Amino acid sequence: MSTPYIYQPATGSLSHAEAVQWFREQGFDLVEGGIDNTSPAQVGRILAAGEQCGWSWTPLNVNGADYENYYQQAEYDGRYPDYYVGNRPEKTLEHFLCVQLLQIQRQDVFVDLASEHSPLPEIVGRLMGCSSYSQDIMYPEGIHGYQIGGDACAMPVPAGFATKAALTCSLEHFESDADCRLFVELARVLAPGGKVCVIPFYLYHEPAVQTDPIYSAVHAVPFDPGARLFAAEGWGNRHGRFYSPRSFIERIAEPVAEAFTFDYFWIRNASELHPSNYVRFALVATRR
Repeated sequence: MSTPYIYQPATGSLSHAEAVQWFREQGFDLVEGGIDNTSPAQVGRILAAGEQCGWSWTPLNVNGADYENYYQQAEYDGRYPDYYVGNRPEKTLEHFLCVQLLQIQRQDVFVDLASEHSPLPEIVGRLMGCSSYSQDIMYPEGIHGYQIGGDACAMPVPAGFATKAALTCSLEHFESDADCRLFVELARVLAPGGKVCVIPFYLYHEPAVQTDPIYSAVHAVPFDPGARLFAAEGWGNRHGRFYSPRSFIERIAEPVAEAFTFDYFWIRNASELHPSNYVRFALVATRR
């Protein structure tokens, strides 16, 4: 029996070494260290695995001048000075690419899923002039202004409510079958022709899950059967799923194939914009 999803869980009483030992005593084949899906060698393995599954990759070279122009127009420094101070280049690049890939227009209804405290919904509404909502499990349930509270897999909105949606650094945290149920719900919530962007699209050459053991040990977190488990000390999250191309097809793409088409993107020069940038892949699913 797994425990319910806990938003921003507290650590347990175990040290990292003790938590790793607990997992091993439970029979987990645990790999110490975080998942590498950013090095050129690993990116090459992932690209090849996708091609073997029939994926056609669209390579993206980010235009640095366009990104800088977006950054200045969004006014991150002035309006959101405390937003991800230690990781701002990556987060703002994710936002820029999301806006570019979704091609958001004034007539759109945008929803930022699992938004937490992200400024993206406000930025999209201000720059694009569209209706823009944030959704998160941490908000009070229901619709309150431009906030949608509750489970993203069962949103309190009518069918066809949105035309554009985003999952920025969030899909990987949907535990058990919640990622699968989310795309079923998005098939309902997105209008025909609507799009959802997943960025970063966390991929690996085999199914894998990353965890910070002090947040997940003894809490019965539901890790995917057959997925390799990586123990990332200091990461601060209990669950982060990395799909293989094959596991993504089996979990998501095939079950909702009648509702969505999928486009897969390879971001080639993220680390050239800033060495801390780790986004390498993105996904856009379009409602048929």
